[in-house]
Amino acid sequence: MGENPIERVVTLDIVRGLAILGMVFLHNGAFHFAKVEEALKSPPPWLMAFGFLLLWAGLFGVVSGAANATTALRRLGREAEHKNGPWRYPRSLVFGALQTFAILFVLHWVWTLVVGNSAVTRDPNDPTLRVTLIPGLMYYGFFPRIHPESWVFASALWMIASNVLLVALTFRWIYRRRPPREGDGLTRSLLLIGALVLLAAPLLRTLLFPLMTALVARGGASIAAAVPLALLINDPNPVFPFFAYGLLGAVVGAALVRNEPRRPLYIVMGRCGLVLVALGAAGVAASGGVVLAAREEIWGQSALYFTSLAYLLLGVFAWLLIGLLAAFDPPAGSGRTPWRPAWLPSLLRFGRLSLTVFMLEGILGMALRIGLDALKPGWNDVLWPVLLFALGNLLVWHGILVLWERAGYRGSLEWWMAKIRRTEDRARALRAGS
Repeated sequence: MGENPIERVVTLDIVRGLAILGMVFLHNGAFHFAKVEEALKSPPPWLMAFGFLLLWAGLFGVVSGAANATTALRRLGREAEHKNGPWRYPRSLVFGALQTFAILFVLHWVWTLVVGNSAVTRDPNDPTLRVTLIPGLMYYGFFPRIHPESWVFASALWMIASNVLLVALTFRWIYRRRPPREGDGLTRSLLLIGALVLLAAPLLRTLLFPLMTALVARGGASIAAAVPLALLINDPNPVFPFFAYGLLGAVVGAALVRNEPRRPLYIVMGRCGLVLVALGAAGVAASGGVVLAAREEIWGQSALYFTSLAYLLLGVFAWLLIGLLAAFDPPAGSGRTPWRPAWLPSLLRFGRLSLTVFMLEGILGMALRIGLDALKPGWNDVLWPVLLFALGNLLVWHGILVLWERAGYRGSLEWWMAKIRRTEDRARALRAGS
């Protein structure tokens, strides 16, 4: 391992920032357009682009894998340096991952059922209506019913939670008998497991998807039995294939924390991207091209189309990471100056508070929409005011984050999670010293 691993990778905060910026803009640009259901019957190019970009939530999975790999390897390196007896994988690493998983898993349900961004309709009894409780209460004046299919929605928060746990368990399995060391084949192991996940994804979706939809259609207690299947294979961010996104991110995180030569990393990522883009593009083309399904049809996507699109996006993300790392995090000693444009601090604020923005942007967006509805009814019947509304949401969030930064982001979800981690670290240090 190198002696000067990167302590904070700006690229990871940039990717988080880009993902959350895109999510806020796209959610508010699509969900608050009054005629979106009509547009879905014959989607115009702008709506096709929105639908495709909304699938880029997988960036959160890549960042999650990279961040967890850096955390694990730094801790394992310290353990190996101070270990006198036989090697034992630190239980606290797995416990910490379980703790973070539990928090994010709860937040997944809170977002999916209570606070998530919602596309409301004028009729609260619309059978296709999928609206969360608080935005629904704000818009209708009462809590709307929860659509049965909302229970089997694999959100981006579920993807992050599952990657936190599964990447941690992967490192536990790889280093169960020996500590990390240079040339230990970690990259090869991560890529092999990722390939197996990608290959298993279409098979599992083919086998389990009909059973899941049958259970949802049956309703009642059967939906509870459908939930585990949904988290494994259902739209839009299930374990299969999105665990592979976390593993590819872990490859990047491991290379950076070990301060390995950058050229081999770029070659590996470039080749993986090429293979994935080629396979994904071929599968999407064979399925008839990019599909933007109406809400009542979203569950009908074929295994070939769903996994091919996931391959394609993961390949694009691999190339994106190469470009961002080269620009914003060149290796030490390369003689290259990291790019630090004037707009970077604003983007980093979004990246560093992405979880809080994720959880609250649906409520803020609905509050702003209700205010505009009162001032000018029908403002969102035309597209361009809705796009300005989406941009306005970003500007409001920018102002909130600037003010919050001055307070040290106190009270944010990231602040609370960091406080929990510090408390656990202090408790572990006291136990070790006793």
